[in-house]
Amino acid sequence: MNDFGKKLFQDSKLAKETIPVVVSSRIRLARNLADFKFVKYACRGDLHAVSEKCEKVLSSYPILANNTVFNMCDLLDYEKLSLVERHLCSQEFIMETNESKLFFTDDHLTSIMINEEDHLRMQVFRSDLNFKAMFDKINAIDDHVSENLNIAFDRRYGFLTACPTNVGTGMRASVMLHLPALVITKQIGNLIMAVQKLGFVVRGLFGEGSEAQGSFFQISNQQTLGLSEIDILSRLTQIIKSIIDYELNAREIVKKERIIWLYDNIGRALGILRGCYCLTSIDAMNCISLMMLATDLGYLPNILRGDLNQVMMKIQNSHMQVLENRTLNANECDVKRAEILREFFAAVPNLKFD
Repeated sequence: MNDFGKKLFQDSKLAKETIPVVVSSRIRLARNLADFKFVKYACRGDLHAVSEKCEKVLSSYPILANNTVFNMCDLLDYEKLSLVERHLCSQEFIMETNESKLFFTDDHLTSIMINEEDHLRMQVFRSDLNFKAMFDKINAIDDHVSENLNIAFDRRYGFLTACPTNVGTGMRASVMLHLPALVITKQIGNLIMAVQKLGFVVRGLFGEGSEAQGSFFQISNQQTLGLSEIDILSRLTQIIKSIIDYELNAREIVKKERIIWLYDNIGRALGILRGCYCLTSIDAMNCISLMMLATDLGYLPNILRGDLNQVMMKIQNSHMQVLENRTLNANECDVKRAEILREFFAAVPNLKFD
């Protein structure tokens, strides 16, 4: 495995520390330098100057010093996509890479994009709903940036961003949730509509433009103007806690009314994962989703949950290409995915149903 692969596959605290329903949480801040045009309208020379200024300031911040920095133009296409799969950067970020750089810490809990849609997109992650800890962390980074760079800010409108929907706080907070019981009981559609009416966005596993796979859904705030950061986080927390309650109640309904169906589908999924030789990404995600549900319900040891998060990431197409250090076609990905899953689930204990 090359140096890129070693950085990508190093242990992630995010995947190891887990709680039921919640997969991960994120806070992202968008910032721009007042002395330069937005990325879309800036010339390459200005983008280079932005990159140099931002990198110098970020490198002087303690938790970012001596951590990983990638020039995106130096990476192969599948290496870039693997960073999207890992949620360290966005799909848009890897499209225009001439003067783009990505910082991320060894624990994968902090990442910063230079010259994405905005000059700076700063992100912090956790595996729980402790938004206060995340906000304190990203606010400290933001203070360091603001003290050393001339950030675009208007007293009336707040932080100025390339997209009008981010003007104000420039903050997006999101939570990735695993909601299999709401999918099984067909309540997910009504829930999504209700959440959207309250001003929140529902997306798939890999954010904007992605579809929900394996019953994974990302919930994030839509409004940034006219609300404080604390208001946004408070509203999101309330929504997420309500969704968790709905999911847990739906799990009890499934256990009470569809227990044989549940046993059968979980058992079949484990059989597929132990015996497959060619498996598509969608089928694999659906099977792993049922294994996560099995750990939450006590049918498999709960300690497996973090390992399931790790293997779920490992079987994404670009991650497998990084592992192999070469481009794989669709069929080769399906075969490699099955190989990884067979090996992993061979060591998983048998199911223990109630």
